[in-house]
Amino acid sequence: MIKPQMRKTATLLSLMIAISILSVCCRQLTTTSASEAESATPINSRDYCPAIHALIKNAKSNIRIMAYQTFFYTDFPDSDSNLFIKELGEARKRGVQVWVLLETSNWDENVEAQNKEYGKRLEAEGVTVFFDKFDITSHQKVAIVDDYATVVASNNWSHYSLWQNNEVAVIAWSAPVAKAFSDYMNERLIEAGHQPLPPTSAVKKVDAKKLGYKTYPAQQMIPIPNREYFPKVHEAFQNAQKRIRVLQRTAQYYTILPSYSQKELKPGEPVSQMNTLLKDLIEAKKRNVDVQVVLDAEMRKRKSTGDWKVDTANEDFAMRLLAGDVAVFYDSLETQTHAKMVMVDDWVVVGSTNWTHNAIEQGNEASIMIQSKELAQVYYQYFEDRKKEGIPVTPETDLNAMKNKMEQEDKQ
Repeated sequence: MIKPQMRKTATLLSLMIAISILSVCCRQLTTTSASEAESATPINSRDYCPAIHALIKNAKSNIRIMAYQTFFYTDFPDSDSNLFIKELGEARKRGVQVWVLLETSNWDENVEAQNKEYGKRLEAEGVTVFFDKFDITSHQKVAIVDDYATVVASNNWSHYSLWQNNEVAVIAWSAPVAKAFSDYMNERLIEAGHQPLPPTSAVKKVDAKKLGYKTYPAQQMIPIPNREYFPKVHEAFQNAQKRIRVLQRTAQYYTILPSYSQKELKPGEPVSQMNTLLKDLIEAKKRNVDVQVVLDAEMRKRKSTGDWKVDTANEDFAMRLLAGDVAVFYDSLETQTHAKMVMVDDWVVVGSTNWTHNAIEQGNEASIMIQSKELAQVYYQYFEDRKKEGIPVTPETDLNAMKNKMEQEDKQ
């Protein structure tokens, strides 16, 4: 007879083994070849929301969604994030399998409450809803449709993210990429104590051409979730030949480990991998690589109080880059740049990964790395558009001084 404690230990060991196997499988499926005729479609900023509507409405077999922040707007019933609930419910009525994994937060009560409310409304529509492990931030934003079309994005399901912020996203038309991110979702489910989803193999699939999407051929597509992100981006920076572009919501340099860190520093190891990425950019510039960085620096007036607010979170990182002779810009001060994008020569990286310790070294994130000269040009132009909207950073640039000036002008 097996004792209860032995059963519990055996179950725990089984879960740990399953996570390890899934992690290996995901890594083994990361690179796809051009012979598979895979392609990608950029859906940046205002193109993201219509794409999600179209993919849900045209799904034939199954939908998997991983979301960090979801909003239901009681006062605005026709909001797009509200309509996503209805459309996912209609997909279920068509016989499409729908699974949604949402973030639960041990540090943000608002995110917790919003996602719980959204989850209840999804369940009322017949959608199967899961919540992640409570003490891990699951910041990924991924939708997988018919085991073929995978959306990897910086977008949350909120009005600001869908219709106001600067965001980046891509549809990867690729069965191996869909499989890799489906495995990743199962890892997150097991991590939270749920059973993994059953394997699926859609016979009928969404079709890019039928949906009217222009596609760009991809030589390689590499999913880089969680701890896969840093080594791939670090390697790309070290091998850059001509140009590097970085467009980031948050980029931080660390002189000490943050209080929440679970990391134990080894002798000679950098405090944070973000510090290494900053060094990589400066070293690339010394090799005569054209390196340019655009960072968010939102400045706005609060409607509720009339006070002016400025986000200076990226100021230290910007000044350190500037000291290394890297060209740095702040985005439009009127619009939040919530994008997380890196470009190295013909490679593009988009997804949910901020340049913070929690994102790169601890939390759950999802990004994808795509090699495509044609696709890269689209994202380079997106970068140029954001740069033109913003301002160049100089040693004299002082965001707080700019905010004070705006306040004085506003009073006059």
